Amino acid sequence: MAEISKNKDYFSFNVDRIEVELPIFVERAGKKWIDYGVDNQWPGFVAGLYQKSAMNRTAIMSKLDGVIGQGLKTKKEDENYILKRANPKESWNDVFEKCALDYLTFGGYAMNIIFANDGETIAEFYHMDFTKVRSGVHVPDIDRPEFYYYSSDWNQYRRFRPIEYKAFDPSCADTHPSQVLYEFDYEPGALFYPLPSYAGSLNDIQIDVEVSKFHLSALANGLNPGLFISMNNGIPDPESRQTIYDEITMAFRGSENANKAFIAFSDDADHAPTVTPIESANDDYYVNLESRITSRILTGHRITSPLLLGLYHEGGTGLGSNKDEIETAYAHFMATVIKPLQKSMLKTFDTLVYYKGYTETELYIEPNKLIEATENTIAAE
Repeated sequence: MAEISKNKDYFSFNVDRIEVELPIFVERAGKKWIDYGVDNQWPGFVAGLYQKSAMNRTAIMSKLDGVIGQGLKTKKEDENYILKRANPKESWNDVFEKCALDYLTFGGYAMNIIFANDGETIAEFYHMDFTKVRSGVHVPDIDRPEFYYYSSDWNQYRRFRPIEYKAFDPSCADTHPSQVLYEFDYEPGALFYPLPSYAGSLNDIQIDVEVSKFHLSALANGLNPGLFISMNNGIPDPESRQTIYDEITMAFRGSENANKAFIAFSDDADHAPTVTPIESANDDYYVNLESRITSRILTGHRITSPLLLGLYHEGGTGLGSNKDEIETAYAHFMATVIKPLQKSMLKTFDTLVYYKGYTETELYIEPNKLIEATENTIAAE
């Protein structure tokens, strides 16, 4: 927004600084949980990047399609009935898909595990919104947090009091039947929370969001910065200057006001307004910026070819003409990105199967049929 300085004869524009910082995990006196970022809102920031960046969202959803494939199955076909009910409203695959989306977005996922009255087997389990779960403090004797905390709104945690859950521990099922299974991949020094696998491209994802907002603003405010108008009939007081500015911008702002005639009145030519067009940045700048953003976001997600997302790339001639590249990129993507993610999640869900009482049952993920994979199944080892 334009602001007039009383000590200057021109408008000054203040631009917020764009900076993406990795979260700091803070233990605060009087709190049982560890803040997820300085303001305890870092998961919400990551969720915002998923919602606002088209490229980031597309990359995550493409990985999700690969991870969930055709869904969880049991290796013995006659045992697939086990997967029909995780809780009264959802199947195992419903919960699995939600957890996979959290895993790909935040680097971790959480579930509420409820044990049966016998204190030994799992009765049901639910996905928990990852943005609403916080880790308890680290307990040196067990080398992990002993409790987790859930609040529907951490911005107002005094109003929405955090609920304490025992960290997943079947040996305590009789005293703590409702527990939280909180999963994320090992990272050196990460005791409490994960970072998304694409953390290295967070700046570029934020740039993608800001560039989109910039172009929207440029269309909605067509006059600025396209023209510099200098009034040559004296310097009015600040209020008059603001009125003139508002009248001009209201007349020309917005794409619907593009190419309107600009009319000014003056006593003579010497006092006529000077209208100076401000040339836009070279078109190649935006083309190159878009290419850089795309490349770095895909690199952060370890997607080797934009064709895997159905995106055109320079030198390409369409999906049908790049069949070999797609097959090679897909095979690499499956082997280096998707399979490790599936393997990690299958270990967790195999644990749930075990504590459900099916000790001999193993799960696998049936892959998508878009491109026939060399291996028919992907199972945890």
